Amino acid sequence: MVALVDCNNFYVSCERVFDPGIARRPVVVLSNNDGCIISRSNEAKALGIKMGAPYFKVKPFLKQHAVKVLSSNYALYGDMSQRVVSTIRSLVPEVEVYSIDEQFLDLSSYTSTMVPSLVQKVRETILQHTGIPTSIGLAPTKTLAKLANQLAKKTEASQGIYCLQEEKVIQLCLSEVAVSALWGVGRRYAERLSVYGIYTAADLYDASEQWVRQHMTVQGMRLWYELHGTPCLPLDAVVQPKKSVTASRSFGQLQTDYAVLSAAIAIHTSRCAEKLRKQGSVGSYISVFIKTNKHQNEPQYQNSFTWTLPVATSHTGTLVQYATQALERIFRSGYRYMKCGVVVSGLTPEARRQTSLFEARNQGQQTKAMQVMDEINRKLGRNTLKVATTLTEGQRSEERWQMRQAHRSPRYTTCWQELMVVHC
Repeated sequence: MVALVDCNNFYVSCERVFDPGIARRPVVVLSNNDGCIISRSNEAKALGIKMGAPYFKVKPFLKQHAVKVLSSNYALYGDMSQRVVSTIRSLVPEVEVYSIDEQFLDLSSYTSTMVPSLVQKVRETILQHTGIPTSIGLAPTKTLAKLANQLAKKTEASQGIYCLQEEKVIQLCLSEVAVSALWGVGRRYAERLSVYGIYTAADLYDASEQWVRQHMTVQGMRLWYELHGTPCLPLDAVVQPKKSVTASRSFGQLQTDYAVLSAAIAIHTSRCAEKLRKQGSVGSYISVFIKTNKHQNEPQYQNSFTWTLPVATSHTGTLVQYATQALERIFRSGYRYMKCGVVVSGLTPEARRQTSLFEARNQGQQTKAMQVMDEINRKLGRNTLKVATTLTEGQRSEERWQMRQAHRSPRYTTCWQELMVVHC
């Protein structure tokens, strides 16, 4: 048996944990630069507010209906997600973190009589420890668990938990689900299946195995087996190291100053280096890109440059040095830049790093320095220690380039200066 734990309206729920005053109000959370709506409370959904709606278009409507508008607060959401996962792992050992608000649980080691009380305990404990409401779908496979989770949200009688196990119940539910709504089936794949008269998940379920083998891909074959209760997508309880790390962000205002871009690139590179060290990897290539806003009626320019590093590294200073040199090669004055970013790729485990005959002798000291910096930043907050390149004039005027977050709530759990204060 597989369970999918999904945090309900996760970003909105995180905000409500620290602001009970919006518990029953319609609430929306905006994307980077306050661009569009990416999370809605049930009250906001009831008003007909669509996911992905541009904020500037619906702003009058939101104001008319007293909708609480919040900028995205990813530091808070990431920390709350880790707390949810930690709580789950205290109860169930086999957990796959699928996304920031979804986790698959392997319940195969539990008897059928133990599962109902266990998942109920998981849901109640998450709510008690974090304040985040969840829905849980139970089924023999991941695909069916996804579907069961959707039913747990829609069916009030389920009280947040829905089990899809009996064949008759599965067939009935599949008949009410469009094939495009199945996990892993996109719009184009659904259009292709409609040519063969497959419109619902039940139509695919009823197709013969031979037909599926002839007309569908390997992924389609796995989907068919999953719908019939045969697991083809094993639980990945071990987090796999990333093949590349990226840090990028759109500017709150279009930028023309090289110093501002240089500071932003240095900060993005520092973030990539932190990610590398956190997963115990080193990178062999570093790419820097800059781009203007293609939606503006003005001169356009975008470019990128990639360095092959002499030795794979995760050292912040070294990576910043190469990133800055890459920016020098591609920067052109006379343009208003909308976004810049850094990508470090060619990752390998640090323990298997290929050294160079001409490598600096102080490599061990550099490694220790990075360990000390990470430890201090972990204890006292990110950017407590940082490389000097980020302290340029562009960085001193962060408001010139930081993304718009006009409605961001405090980072209650990750910033000392923004901790919640209780007055007695």
